[in-house]
Amino acid sequence: MPKLRPSPIPSRIVRSAGAVVWRPRKKAPKPAPGQCVDARDIEVLMVHRPRYDDWSWPKGKAELNEPLLVAGAREVEEETGVVVAMGAPLTTQRYRLGSGHTKEVHYWVGTVVDSGAVARGRAPVVPAPSKEIDKVRWVPALDARDMLTRRGDRRLLDELLSHATNGDLCTVTVALVRHGSAVSRSSWEGGEATRPLTRSGGRQSLVLADVLSALGVQRLLTSPWARCERTFIPYSAVTGLRLVRAEELTEAALEADSKSAQKVMKKLLRHPGGPIAVCSHRPVLPGLVKPLLKASSNQVRRDFPSDDPLLHPGQVLAAHVSFSGGEARVVAVQTHQPIIVGK
Repeated sequence: MPKLRPSPIPSRIVRSAGAVVWRPRKKAPKPAPGQCVDARDIEVLMVHRPRYDDWSWPKGKAELNEPLLVAGAREVEEETGVVVAMGAPLTTQRYRLGSGHTKEVHYWVGTVVDSGAVARGRAPVVPAPSKEIDKVRWVPALDARDMLTRRGDRRLLDELLSHATNGDLCTVTVALVRHGSAVSRSSWEGGEATRPLTRSGGRQSLVLADVLSALGVQRLLTSPWARCERTFIPYSAVTGLRLVRAEELTEAALEADSKSAQKVMKKLLRHPGGPIAVCSHRPVLPGLVKPLLKASSNQVRRDFPSDDPLLHPGQVLAAHVSFSGGEARVVAVQTHQPIIVGK
């Protein structure tokens, strides 16, 4: 009788996303970017799942073709009713499910959105039913460890508190965006400044709006050329944020002064404000990245894209920047690719 081979172990990866959401405790001062935060002054947002009778961080599966960053922000709102902005990424958790599949959960530092514009940029969500989430609670960070059920969730809490101690918990997001797919130069009879997006580029700009909202972007800086402006128009329209135009971000400015884009980024890093997205062109992006690389440790530099092109059309490079002693310091960097169906 032939020897039967064992069935292969299923290896499908189930991807989910969520956030470890924090806020200052009542009467605790709101920390500035780069400021160290005492663990005693922090509350974290936790959920209870009756099916498992456990306390954990809000998270859930990404929908079909949904970017994980967007899925994480949506799941937090569905499970807790809290609108959050996704900050620096935390360690991805991986573990084996009973089915044999691997579950991969991506987490970010989550902060409560205090901008009405960002909240307007979110699609309405359906609250999670009580059979999935029956309790939502803000808990002092030092008490949360005893409540958390999973060891991986406790590690995430430790990581969050480590960021607080090191002054890396409060960051400002600087999102570099390459404009969406544009009509080719050879087929466009007008000038370079008026060359528009293709239909695919228009779809990229729609998905990009969800990514910018998840990042909590409150300012929009763009090259005034049509393909860059139109990449930001969907997000600008739903949030009411105005487009700020900078000639220094055009390809023409780059040809006239090879350091024009670097000067723009250096100015942004000297004067931190709210989270900002900057849209420019493929040849301009390396100049925008240089000051960010200079402000990064060797470990963080390895996470920057190094290929040519640095970004593909519609892609986002999110740098999470801390400011200590008046100096900008990039805490983490991550690339986000809007998922476009039916190009």
